[in-house]
Amino acid sequence: MDDNHNDQERFTGHGAEWRNAGLNEDQANAATSWVEAKVDRRAMMVNKERVEDVRDIMWQLEKDGEIIVHRVDEQHEPEMVKTLYGWDKKIPTNQLWHHKSCG
Repeated sequence: MDDNHNDQERFTGHGAEWRNAGLNEDQANAATSWVEAKVDRRAMMVNKERVEDVRDIMWQLEKDGEIIVHRVDEQHEPEMVKTLYGWDKKIPTNQLWHHKSCG
């Protein structure tokens, strides 16, 4: 197999118009950053408009005694991630729980 054949197989699924640009790592990172700044990644992945942030409503419901909000504290050794909506979210890595209805 020659190198061109390997490149074509590597991009299988993207269509015949896709070609290896031959960028070095710095150029590839710069190009990726430019695209990420221009493209709404969340909209591409979920094909939906941005949803309402309901956290303030949840805090009020908790204050009114309607619900209990489980918080991810330091004891859960959380990892911070960005959601598809661009919000910061703490993901617990220990002392995990699940909703009773989830089994």
